[in-house]
Amino acid sequence: MTDPILTDDEKGALLEGMSSGEIEVHSNNGPTYAAVTPFEIGPRARIVTKSYPRLQNLNQQFASLMSKQAESLLNAEATVAFGEVATCSYSEFCERNEALALVIEFSAKPLDGSGLISVDGATVGSIVETFYGGLGNEPARQDPQSFTPGELSIATLFGESVLAAIGEVWHPVAGLEPKLVGTHLSSGVIDKVDGGDPIISSEFTLDISGEQYVFQVLWPTATVTTLLPMFEGQKRDRDAAEDARWERSIRARVTDSVVNISSVVGEARSTLGAIADLAPGDVINISNPRKGKVLARDVPVLAGRFGVHDGRYAIETTAWLDAESNA
Repeated sequence: MTDPILTDDEKGALLEGMSSGEIEVHSNNGPTYAAVTPFEIGPRARIVTKSYPRLQNLNQQFASLMSKQAESLLNAEATVAFGEVATCSYSEFCERNEALALVIEFSAKPLDGSGLISVDGATVGSIVETFYGGLGNEPARQDPQSFTPGELSIATLFGESVLAAIGEVWHPVAGLEPKLVGTHLSSGVIDKVDGGDPIISSEFTLDISGEQYVFQVLWPTATVTTLLPMFEGQKRDRDAAEDARWERSIRARVTDSVVNISSVVGEARSTLGAIADLAPGDVINISNPRKGKVLARDVPVLAGRFGVHDGRYAIETTAWLDAESNA
């Protein structure tokens, strides 16, 4: 019996070396090596979605108000629903929306820069058709290459309705005053927005008599930089020391405030008819004129007794009045 070619220890070492890669394994086709296939990520193939909870809340309010604006403008059943918020560059947005669209540029003081409203050709066509009472009887133009002056005019009215709704919804938050700057074709160049500029896109669905269309409100990040913390729902941490300093300062200044002081010496009740019949010389009887109230800026603060002090009419205060005693 011949001895084994490999001992058990040698077999174990060989298996361990093969699994760890220390030993090169050959086949009939030569040595085999592990390889990594390079993977290229397309530079324009990503959409970054952010929650921006405060912005989403504003968009929900805008959609509700814009539904009423659209119905009033088009004189037809119309609702607007908020879709989603996404961030990308302006060129990426244009590449994903290759069909011709009307881009309405607007300013939003006190913010610097411009915002955009993108309305695709199908949406423009439906808005124009419905505005003139078509209500779907005549199909809108498919894949338009340009817009007629009449279409631009009606689409601009729609854009102004969008701006009015944005102004009303955003005013309590940022005091925006949106104003239309001009209109552009999506295939054209917009001076204030570069293709590489990052934007925040809010998408909305416009439902007209059961047919759905899409438009977007685009905010370049550079325009809303100061509002980004608010979009994300961040709250500024309060400085306890600063708050305490302001509290001391306000308390000190309150005591130096000047207020008008008046008094009520007596009261009487009468009907409007009796008051209307009053004539010069008539007497109004006042119940218990010895009691009076001291008022600071027409707010009763003290109760007292009416009398004379050092030859002048005066009220000797007896108690502070609280809300219950005033009532």
